[in-house]
Amino acid sequence: MRSIIAVILLSVFSLFSFGQKTHFIEAKSYEGFIAPHRIGMEALAKENTYGFELNYLFENLSPGFFNKKYNFPFNGYGVSYGNLGNPEVLGNAFSVYSLIEFRLISANSFSFNTRISPGIAYITKKYDKITNPENIALGTNICFYFNLSLNLFYHFKKPELDLRVSPGLLHYSNGGVIKPNLGLNQPYLSLSLSKQIAGQENTVNREYLRNNLSRHELWVIGTYITSDEYTRPPEGRGGGFPCITIAAGYNYQYSETGKIGISNDIFYNSNLHYYFDTNWDTLIVFNKEIKDVLRVGVSIGHQLIYNRLELVTFAGVYYYNKVRPGDPFYTRIGVRYYLNDYFFVNLTLKAFGFKAQYIEPGIGFSFRRQKK
Repeated sequence: MRSIIAVILLSVFSLFSFGQKTHFIEAKSYEGFIAPHRIGMEALAKENTYGFELNYLFENLSPGFFNKKYNFPFNGYGVSYGNLGNPEVLGNAFSVYSLIEFRLISANSFSFNTRISPGIAYITKKYDKITNPENIALGTNICFYFNLSLNLFYHFKKPELDLRVSPGLLHYSNGGVIKPNLGLNQPYLSLSLSKQIAGQENTVNREYLRNNLSRHELWVIGTYITSDEYTRPPEGRGGGFPCITIAAGYNYQYSETGKIGISNDIFYNSNLHYYFDTNWDTLIVFNKEIKDVLRVGVSIGHQLIYNRLELVTFAGVYYYNKVRPGDPFYTRIGVRYYLNDYFFVNLTLKAFGFKAQYIEPGIGFSFRRQKK
């Protein structure tokens, strides 16, 4: 979870320009429901959900490249409380997160925006074999929080207020670190008001541009985490099984805001050494050698660039997969944050479809020639 926080709280910059930074405070309320996206989850969705957010937003109007390219987006941080509609089984959610909001269409005082908010949530109720066996959605109190919404934005001149009406989707998951981890999906509709609280002239804007670097990038990453796969639903084996990814790839930066790439990926998942013997209620080593559980694949994908942050979306196929030949595909979705020209922090989710296999927190190395 520390890796998630490190990536979300972005604060390392390099190039400077000057402009105005405007600060806002936002109050938001929402109402929704738990969507049973897996068989057996219907009993979790008892009543409508609701919640409240308190957000700090800022808009940097400096004439930097990314500000102009993305139409001067809002950035910020927030905290929220959520009632999950089933207090005995699911409890409540308390979250902290960062956010970014892009204007998609603008016209005078109106705009159509999208907001992305990743963060960390504490869920007060989790699965327990004895005390809470009905919660087959989450096996940990600490979960990843992801909030995606669209909003209709209107600016009132008198009084100086901004109104947003937003349909969205909330997602809670622990990424397969401990089972059960079916996750919770919560569609909702929200209403918010924000007010400007400060505007500061000559604010420093720091951007990480890549104009001095070649468009061709070679990279390698190494990641490590412990995970837990299902044995007999909904419980896992207790966690603590190492999962490692080693990947090397090539990217071509086709524009200032995008890269396309290909990578060769090696995956080691120690869960795959075992199977669960229900007669003896114990783990049995079934695949002894690492080569029997190692999986190797090739993937292609895209990286969307925003300052130092890059949104990674890759999909691949295994060409070596002895342990599960009937499971040929995988995806990698997440972010990379470039500390400088040569190092980046990686946080992605290896999955297939809606099934999370494990989180990939780690560090990577980028090799790009300097332009003359």
